[in-house]
Amino acid sequence: MLTLLAAGAAILSLSSKAFAQETYASTDYTDTNTGISFQRYFENAQATGGYSFGIALPQNPTTDFIGQLVVPLNSTQGWGAVSLGGSMTGSLLFAVWANGQDVVPTFRMATAYASPDVYSGNATTSPIAKGTFVNTTHLSYTFVCGNCILGNLQTFASTDAQYTLGYAVSGTNPTDPTDSASELSYHAEAYGEYSMALSNATSADYDMWAAMASAATTGSCNGTSSTGSATATVSSGATIPVSTGTSSVPSGPLSTSATTYDIIVVGGGPSGIIAAERLAEAGNNVLLLERGGPSNTALGATDTLSWNDTLTPYDLPALGSSLTTMQDVSEFCKDTASTAGCILGGSSTVNAMNFIHPPERDFDDKWPTGWKWADVSDAADRLYSRNPGTTMPSADGKHYDQTAFNIVSSILSINGWTQVDSIQSPNEKTKAFSQPAWSIMNSKRAGPARTYLPLAQALPNFTLKMDTKVTNLVRTGGRITGVQTVASNGTAEIININPTGKVVLASGALSTPRVLWNSGIGKSDMLQVVQSGSSGITLPSESDWIDLPVGHNMKDHAQYVLQFNSLQNFSAYPYSQIPSGPPVSDQDLYAAGSGVLAQAVQRLHMWTSDTTASDGLTRYLQGTVSAMTSGVITIKGFLTHGTTSTGVLGINAAGNTIVQTAPWMNTPGDRQVMTTFLQWILDTMAKNGTLSYSGGTTNASSLIDSRITGDHWTGTAKMGPDDGRLANGTSVVDLDTRVYGTDNLFVVDASMHPDLPTGNTQAIIMVAAEQAAAKIAAFQVAPSNLTTTPSSGASAPPFANTTLSTSAGALPATALGVAAATSGSGSVSSKTACGRKPTGAAVASSGFSTISIPSPTSVSMPSTPPSSAGEDSGAGSTGEQSSMNQLIDLIMQLIQDLLGKGEDGSS
Repeated sequence: MLTLLAAGAAILSLSSKAFAQETYASTDYTDTNTGISFQRYFENAQATGGYSFGIALPQNPTTDFIGQLVVPLNSTQGWGAVSLGGSMTGSLLFAVWANGQDVVPTFRMATAYASPDVYSGNATTSPIAKGTFVNTTHLSYTFVCGNCILGNLQTFASTDAQYTLGYAVSGTNPTDPTDSASELSYHAEAYGEYSMALSNATSADYDMWAAMASAATTGSCNGTSSTGSATATVSSGATIPVSTGTSSVPSGPLSTSATTYDIIVVGGGPSGIIAAERLAEAGNNVLLLERGGPSNTALGATDTLSWNDTLTPYDLPALGSSLTTMQDVSEFCKDTASTAGCILGGSSTVNAMNFIHPPERDFDDKWPTGWKWADVSDAADRLYSRNPGTTMPSADGKHYDQTAFNIVSSILSINGWTQVDSIQSPNEKTKAFSQPAWSIMNSKRAGPARTYLPLAQALPNFTLKMDTKVTNLVRTGGRITGVQTVASNGTAEIININPTGKVVLASGALSTPRVLWNSGIGKSDMLQVVQSGSSGITLPSESDWIDLPVGHNMKDHAQYVLQFNSLQNFSAYPYSQIPSGPPVSDQDLYAAGSGVLAQAVQRLHMWTSDTTASDGLTRYLQGTVSAMTSGVITIKGFLTHGTTSTGVLGINAAGNTIVQTAPWMNTPGDRQVMTTFLQWILDTMAKNGTLSYSGGTTNASSLIDSRITGDHWTGTAKMGPDDGRLANGTSVVDLDTRVYGTDNLFVVDASMHPDLPTGNTQAIIMVAAEQAAAKIAAFQVAPSNLTTTPSSGASAPPFANTTLSTSAGALPATALGVAAATSGSGSVSSKTACGRKPTGAAVASSGFSTISIPSPTSVSMPSTPPSSAGEDSGAGSTGEQSSMNQLIDLIMQLIQDLLGKGEDGSS
């Protein structure tokens, strides 16, 4: 059975990748059974029969409220919930279901995208009998909620005039409907979020209504109440419950693969696919491991649309913001602190396709030497030649469904904003707006799974293995020798790399830290959680732990959702009809590569900057505009590049990553700038009479704590020159993306990004992965415990820039560089112009492949930090003598190679 938020699809997934549904406003409602006047949200577009949640407050709210939760039943089965904090983790969730004629209430709290724990606080429910019942179609639970207004982002605060709440509905019962602590089934019927006008919910009659309630007691009830029990660790911020994470405990014995590889890439998301393809193109024998399954039919996916058996839901641009409403949500991770894609292509397969070319300043401001725009511009060119993005996805050169664009662009233009093409002018990010830029090609979702992976699959030295999760690294000191995996069927296996091989982590900013922690790399507090936890991981001995600030320096775009009613009573496109069959005319247009189905759902992108904060820093802000509900325009505002707030990612005993410290709005400058931007949107959109804000108060100061995650996470394994093992060091990886304290472990995903970009993270993740792949390809790993490094970086990557045919995705006839064949041991046996075999490091893919010969002068010892003053560093140590012997062996090998000694030992 799919459990709550199975596969990482949030019950109330309020994510900037547009996994979230549109928001809706509450209205006045008086319940005829009780006479109570509520501010109520009602939904029947997704929830057949209708779901509602109403709230009534005293004139001066403190800790209590009256609630009414009405849930549709599916032949007596089902449950419904309200998130009092709107977001997933760290929010108080209240759910109810029927057990015969009784209503079972439960309070829950989630710390990650995993099954939510029973809440450990002292919240109570006291039911109001007249409004509590079960019939053949619905259950209704009307109650006084005691100690339920907590603030601090767990719920709305008593002073909030408006707040974003969330909802979820399932058509099936929890595992054991008699138990209020039962595991919740997946919410396949409906879920989303909405704006509750709390200022309209207050009443002088509150005390009279509350007096109708029964006394609070523990247990299931039809006239009784429930309190939370058990324990839960409450974390700040992210988004609502999911299913339990995939266990790291294998179901059978641990085996070792007979095949070894030059490079193992862990994670088949955008950065992992790019790195794997480029490294294979450079002549390395590469294994790409992905924990999820295929995402399109060419890769083996079979879950196609009923009206087009060549398309999966992921392929169709118009479905990009609706994937979490599908019945199968197995593409979402179960064990991450917020929404993430666990499918080939990663989040680039399940996001809303926004593809914002990073402006030069995104790299120039805080990225280190070797990673400024001048350094990465060639990498950007390589990316854009394959995956350019577009502001005109329709083949007929037309934009469709333009009502929202026309309304908002007109308002912006009147106020001095300029229309640009954000792909052609990526640096224009102050008072600028654009038609949306999307990762769409040939009327389908693009991304590396479509634009890079086929090139890799054409190489004989590339292997893809799906449905395989890497739980931890196998290492001896700082030398990684392989990875430990568990397949979807529970089979466990160690896969080793060759003696000079490398492991590249590309599991994403919310999962790469887990692999590091599970391998004894990180701060001791998190390593101790893993060591004493229930995930089945065995850590190296404490003497081999590598002390790095994994999970620290975490950043994310803070997001705010504002809804406006339009005086133009336009009809929104029927997105909910797309899975079963959109209008035939639109299908015909799409068959020609055109029409609304070839577009994603955003209708406008906008940016500006602000320098008014007292710290003098420049901060950038982004807005996206959409209209998925008739007569309603949604504007989502983001604080982006220049934010100074940071947070901390952690891990719990079950092995799920969690938000330990929220990374949003925790500095005065961030709060000031975001408040100013929100106030500008509220004032400007309404002042010409075209739009009216539907969220109640128009005072932005009261909205500033209603932020939700942008799901644009970075920095959890930050790159920088300051070794995190040393005093005041903040970085986990060096400028070659190699993890400090290791010989051959690299990170290429957003976790190594030291800063947030101006726009969505998708494009900059791909640019950085191109640059990282070049550096890793050029990096030479010596045998044993010595590492050789290039002295001047990797300005000329050892790969060509072959692209796929834009017509049908076919491979070009030209060669892709070095052709390689994998031997039984996994080594690369390449045919080159010189008839020589590469050493397993970088091999140039020009007409002549060259032997990779490390320079003896660049030998270093990276596995331990530099000695502090006063430590014994005498030359007579056994370790130094061993290192000297290894150096001599290396030099002898180099001399043999230079003399042309053959593989059989002959000269």
